[in-house]
Amino acid sequence: MLRKLVLPLVAMSGFGFAVYTIYAREPIKVSEPLTPPPTQSKYRKFIAGAGIVEARLENIPIGAAVPGVVWEVNVKVKDRVKKGDQLFKIDDRDIKAELAVREANLASAIASYRRLEAAPNSGDIATAEAAVEEARAKVNDTEAASARTERLYQRQMGTASDYDKDRFAFQAAKAGLGKAMADLNRLKVTWEADKQVAKAAVAMADSQLQSTRINLDRLTVRALADGEVLQVNVRPGQYAQSLFNQALIVLGDSQRLHVRVDIDENDVPLFNAKSRAIATLKGRPSVAFEDLQVFKVEPYIIPKKSLTGDNSERVDTRVLQVVYALPDKTPVPLYIGQQMDAYIEAVEPEGVSLDTDLRRLNPFEKKQDGAEKVKETPKPVS
Repeated sequence: MLRKLVLPLVAMSGFGFAVYTIYAREPIKVSEPLTPPPTQSKYRKFIAGAGIVEARLENIPIGAAVPGVVWEVNVKVKDRVKKGDQLFKIDDRDIKAELAVREANLASAIASYRRLEAAPNSGDIATAEAAVEEARAKVNDTEAASARTERLYQRQMGTASDYDKDRFAFQAAKAGLGKAMADLNRLKVTWEADKQVAKAAVAMADSQLQSTRINLDRLTVRALADGEVLQVNVRPGQYAQSLFNQALIVLGDSQRLHVRVDIDENDVPLFNAKSRAIATLKGRPSVAFEDLQVFKVEPYIIPKKSLTGDNSERVDTRVLQVVYALPDKTPVPLYIGQQMDAYIEAVEPEGVSLDTDLRRLNPFEKKQDGAEKVKETPKPVS
């Protein structure tokens, strides 16, 4: 009997203690963020996008046109450079050695061409005439010896080998005389074809020399635009590769800054280049840059690359990039690469509403004038 009374009393006591604990405890305080979330805008309807601060001429990544070991670096961060200034240099000792060979080849080709142009020389003509006289005398000597041996052979007083030897020597002497006379005529009248060949050799040697000079100049990387050195990622002794995504030096014009805003493709129909725009610092929405002017709109929509870290952010979306010019005088210092939040006043085209829930729209549902909605179902494709 006692057990039947004790158990209900204990249960009721536990229930009462639980109720007292719930009502007696202190209310939980909701923590407040250090900075308000970046969702405040003075526009009634707006679209938002993440922005990146960049230079007026955009950030120019500079790489090496020719891979090699970096010999010297001529700039450092914050240096102002002009178009044509040297930034860094690749080891050029092998190209300089090749350049010396090319210069020697060109000098040799020019000398050969000038010798043909100056021909004939008086000394060369005299030498060639003497060679003709020597060849003619040799012909006379071998002719007499061949005739004498032929008579002896016909009388069967000489051998056939002696006859053949003298006969062939006479023929060789006649060929030598013809060659000597041809050389003499060639010296007296220089062949135009030889001049053209020598001239072509000069042109080829000169083109090879110019090619080597261009390769030598490519080893010196220069600035192709005025700007400021924003980043230096190369050191002497480092091997510089020709990679399009490896910026050894970054140039930009930090005097005039722009902000590149990524507008989600879903909000593109609501964007207008003439709409008002405001940009705030990332994490500091109280620092605002108002009445931004559009510098340019890049009409090619690209995959999104700049991520803000928001958990609800889509990474498979595409964005329209709009570049706004920031004012020359800013309330706080800005740095290239800094993130900003941009708010653009939305302009609703005719037939488009920001308040429309696209998930409730039925693409096969049409409205008829003066009638109720008629649901149309798609016909199956046969």
